[in-house]
Amino acid sequence: MISEFPLFVFTTLAGLAAGASVVSAVFFTKEEEKRSWMLPLACLVLLGVGLLGCLGHLGRPLMFLNALSNPSSMISQEAYWSIAFGALLVVDVVLCFVKGACPRVVRVIEAIAAAGLVVVMGNAYFTGYGVEAWTNVVTWPLYLVGDLAMGAALASVFAPSLCTKPAFAYLAIALDVIFAVVSVVEFTGFSGLGHDAMLFGVAAVLSIIGAAISFAGVKGKFSPMAAAAATAVVMILAVALARYCFYAASIL
Repeated sequence: MISEFPLFVFTTLAGLAAGASVVSAVFFTKEEEKRSWMLPLACLVLLGVGLLGCLGHLGRPLMFLNALSNPSSMISQEAYWSIAFGALLVVDVVLCFVKGACPRVVRVIEAIAAAGLVVVMGNAYFTGYGVEAWTNVVTWPLYLVGDLAMGAALASVFAPSLCTKPAFAYLAIALDVIFAVVSVVEFTGFSGLGHDAMLFGVAAVLSIIGAAISFAGVKGKFSPMAAAAATAVVMILAVALARYCFYAASIL
């Protein structure tokens, strides 16, 4: 197991939740929102489990309070955005249960907080840890595109009809292909620095498979639910493997 496994858990699960929130805010219509409470609830659970990983990284839970007292530290910024995102998810779920729906303005603000969390997570590794392989501009799309790609896949599981809509399907395909390219670039960069980068190669292959499944889904070759489920499994695995390989280069 990699030494930074708690951070792997945090960024993967929180990133999955954040990506799904951003995508759903853009693409969910009233039809998809009939089951709208299920996705924010799932995102809240993912974020909560991810934050346990963040606590594991600190070693002692009480250190979390100390971390919050230093606004300039990246872990503090991740915590601030996580708390804001989590609070909005709670509001979302409560409103869905009490009023039967969540106002769109709440979903938009929730998506902004989610996007902020993704950006801060990417920035933390680009600027804050001193690992040569991480201080590369490709770190940004590795997080941003990866979170959106697996988030789109998760959102489609809760609203399979999205898989039949060209606007959503082709965006998902583009995200998967871009993530494959990012993974190949990371494979080259990490290998050049002497790191084991095999999982980046696997992630690239899986991402192309995910894009192919989405394409087949929008063309009616698979049922919407089958396309959504298969893409979610493939893309979450692809991003998780790439992120695991990323953390394996840590010298912390």
